[in-house]
Amino acid sequence: MKGLSIQASALDFIVNAMSNEPKNMYDSTLNNILDEIKERMMKGATANTSTVTKKLVSAVLNDLRSDAGDTSNEILQVLDSTSTPRLTYNSLKKRFHLLKNENKSLLGQAHHKVDMLLQRYIMVEQRMLRQDHFRSRLVTADGHNRDETQKITPIEGLAGQRGTRVLLGIIVQVEEGKIYLEDPSAQVPIDLSETQLLSNGFITENSIVLVEGEMVDGVFRCNRMGHPIFEPRAQALDAVGVQSSDIFNAIPTLSELSRLKEQENRHGSDGMFVILSDVHLNDSRVLSKLEVLFSGYNDYTPLPVFVLMGNFSSQYSFVSGSECGNSNAAMVGYFEDLANIISKFPNIAREGRFVFIPGENDPGLGRQILPRPAIPSFFTGQLRSKVNNIYFATNPCRIRYYSKEIVLGRVNILSKLRQACIIPPNEIQDNCADDDAYKSKHQMQHLINHGVKTMLDQGHMLPVPLSECPIYWQHDHALRLYPPPDALIMGDCSADKNVTKYGGCDTMNPGQFHMDFSFLVYKPFDTVQEDRTVQSAAEIIEI
Repeated sequence: MKGLSIQASALDFIVNAMSNEPKNMYDSTLNNILDEIKERMMKGATANTSTVTKKLVSAVLNDLRSDAGDTSNEILQVLDSTSTPRLTYNSLKKRFHLLKNENKSLLGQAHHKVDMLLQRYIMVEQRMLRQDHFRSRLVTADGHNRDETQKITPIEGLAGQRGTRVLLGIIVQVEEGKIYLEDPSAQVPIDLSETQLLSNGFITENSIVLVEGEMVDGVFRCNRMGHPIFEPRAQALDAVGVQSSDIFNAIPTLSELSRLKEQENRHGSDGMFVILSDVHLNDSRVLSKLEVLFSGYNDYTPLPVFVLMGNFSSQYSFVSGSECGNSNAAMVGYFEDLANIISKFPNIAREGRFVFIPGENDPGLGRQILPRPAIPSFFTGQLRSKVNNIYFATNPCRIRYYSKEIVLGRVNILSKLRQACIIPPNEIQDNCADDDAYKSKHQMQHLINHGVKTMLDQGHMLPVPLSECPIYWQHDHALRLYPPPDALIMGDCSADKNVTKYGGCDTMNPGQFHMDFSFLVYKPFDTVQEDRTVQSAAEIIEI
């Protein structure tokens, strides 16, 4: 099919290699070898030849063997925000490209802020233009288009136009109290007084929206508004491509993805994450409950991955003068106490894997700015020395577990969305009685659903004004949620603990451990039973 030929010695090499394969794996192994040969022949140093050599086959087989052996040892990979490559989209070529090894700084210039918002818009726009609702149809022989579609009008194209138009733009506040809609071509003031929301979710400044309305006296009168159409992960990955979506630099080809899928089918079902948020180590009750938790999981095979999110103290804050040394010394002591507890369980200390994610009050640079760097090693020396497999990650961070991508963050996102909301979302009753537990819980679940939909529809963890949550402009891509992850786990004090699912993405909040000692257990490859009330591979447990 590709017009390739193969040397006899190379063919013999493949036959000999396949003779050692079990019969039930023969087809899949042979397909992996052929796919890898094809990919290497179509690019790189071998792109100018059509002959498969013994040297090439030998290199392919050696790589496949080493990858298969490494997969079982490297099933878990943590990716910091500062190391996350940036996904870009070329509108002219209609191609995605993953930018690696960029020189990024925490101190960006003005054009970096403009580029940040532009990239957010482009990522949403390309997704919208691929939706059936906005794709042009072929015209029939009689000159009519039987499948009517909408056309997104650039804002600069509104001049002199009459009638209803559909726009895609970012909501901005150019003047205080005046809302504008902006796209790369222009901006226009909008009137939201008679707007009908077509979808759930929070509409905030800096969010990207689809609006329908018409120009009246130089103002775009918005009749209907909604969030961008969500695109499930499988469709997004098909559009982006395997190489451009490989932010972990671990699955660059389809053949390697296939091998990884085989490994996760064999061994992934037992994998488990135990996730805790707001683990106040200065509270003796928290330390006691942590000891109970570790004793309960000490004999598990394999051991779960323990993810602990801040804040790690209820008292630590950034202070100056003589108080600073006392606070730092106390924080060092809190992590030493945790190290001593883990040391009581040699199996966990030796074989267990830990990921620590800082909260906004934990020590480190940029208390209120995201992404937050990891907790400095000054505070965690004893913990690092007593626990073998430990990783202090940024906030947010990403975890690859086999082929699954999990995004974890510690942000009070629901309160920020509610504060920045400019139009009340659907189905929210603000008059719920505070003493009515059922109404309060019902309202909170609606708010959580609105928050989840907002983040995933927007393709961003924090679609709020920078005044609500400052972001390092050159690292904004680390907060994107496009392509959507397999799981989104947010430690959010402003929301109740919950487990839900949206568009195939598991979304979870483990709650505050120091309040009721509850934590989240997430099994990425759990088979969801039909009679479970929550259709997700996770549950909240209290001890």
